[in-house]
Amino acid sequence: MRKKKLLLPVIIVTIIIGGFLGHQFRQPDPVKLVTTGLEGLYNATSFRYSVSQHQWVDGKDRVLTQIQGEKGSGNVRITGQLVGSETEMVLIGDALYSKDPLTKNWVRFNSTPAVQEVFLAELDPLSSLQFKELGDVKLSGRQKLDGKKVWICDFQPSVQNQIMEEFWKDFSYTLFISKSQKTVVKAIIQAKNKEKDEPMSMTLQFKDIGEKISIPAPDI
Repeated sequence: MRKKKLLLPVIIVTIIIGGFLGHQFRQPDPVKLVTTGLEGLYNATSFRYSVSQHQWVDGKDRVLTQIQGEKGSGNVRITGQLVGSETEMVLIGDALYSKDPLTKNWVRFNSTPAVQEVFLAELDPLSSLQFKELGDVKLSGRQKLDGKKVWICDFQPSVQNQIMEEFWKDFSYTLFISKSQKTVVKAIIQAKNKEKDEPMSMTLQFKDIGEKISIPAPDI
């Protein structure tokens, strides 16, 4: 009888530990993970981000884009380099403000969809994360990113971005999805130039998701 009394707590502890370990190491469905992670980013009203784009041209690696941006209440501000030139832009509704790199004066353009389309990835980083089909999504692991646990998913989607489709092919995506926020916090995009078959890579990173970010119009 005494042995049975001793065995009962051991069995209970074993069951609890087994359940805990099973929960810790149970892997989520990768398609649901990506879908939920993207929805979290799409629905975010504010975040800060960075965009870094590299392209191989005639066998040399060139930096096309290196910018920092922030979005709040539909407004966007970006600063950094675009094709080797210093850039600072602010998008307030339909009005686009651009700082002249020489005079440092702001210039306002009203209703400029053509200009916004040229800088689509910089002014709207989510435009590079729109898909017709995800394809085969694989859960490739997990790690810590900036001290936070993330899931890593790889897939080769059919993109829903006219500019990207026009110039690039063979897209490959790696998404880093926060385990706590269940939101995409980093994306690595790789593709090839349609004409010369040279590689391109773009890295997007997101932080301060959902925090209050105020972006006023520049004084001009």
